[in-house]
Amino acid sequence: MKRVNQLCLSISIIVGIYASVFALASCEKNKRNAQSLYDQGLEIIQLMSEMTQSEAYIAAYTSDSEIKSILQNISAGDFTTPKAVYAITIPDQSLAAMAELNNLGHVSEEIRSFLTQRYLSSLMTQINAMGGAENLAATSLCTAGKTFVNDKADKNVIYLYTYDNAVPAAVTFTAGENHAVSASGVFVNYEPFTCGSAEEIQAFFSDIIVEVTEVLPES
Repeated sequence: MKRVNQLCLSISIIVGIYASVFALASCEKNKRNAQSLYDQGLEIIQLMSEMTQSEAYIAAYTSDSEIKSILQNISAGDFTTPKAVYAITIPDQSLAAMAELNNLGHVSEEIRSFLTQRYLSSLMTQINAMGGAENLAATSLCTAGKTFVNDKADKNVIYLYTYDNAVPAAVTFTAGENHAVSASGVFVNYEPFTCGSAEEIQAFFSDIIVEVTEVLPES
């Protein structure tokens, strides 16, 4: 009888442990789901900002004085509070045209979808390339990303964060299976890229269909 009571007690403890684990997992999932894309992007940009300010990090990857100078100029900016954030969405057919995917011939939809997503993720990097090889190298050096879960994310989108005293930063969110989201951020250090309003951003991409809307922080 004593052994039975001990067994029952052990089972109760195990059940309690599992219940606690599942409760913590549920809380963590709810926390991840509760955090908006807006806030997720801000966290990535803060990490990128730390990279530009870390001499040890930069020295580990480059000794080029021009690249260091570009990163020093970026690091002087204040990325704490955005002036405005814009969501940029581009139809797949427009991305396919930009990437010249229609010239690939007969490829599967899976390959076409993969290449379209990859092109979207590299779009802001291509803008940096317009500023020269050193600019591309500098901005690529301080990119950052993360993967998280968000039940509300159902499409690919770029969030462009603009600032009063800093270069803009772009975070591309790619929606995956089971509400998984992959996010990658990069500073957009190209002076001709005007982004003071949704209209200015649309004008920069005048040769393709682009939808730009302002995103407000969730209360």
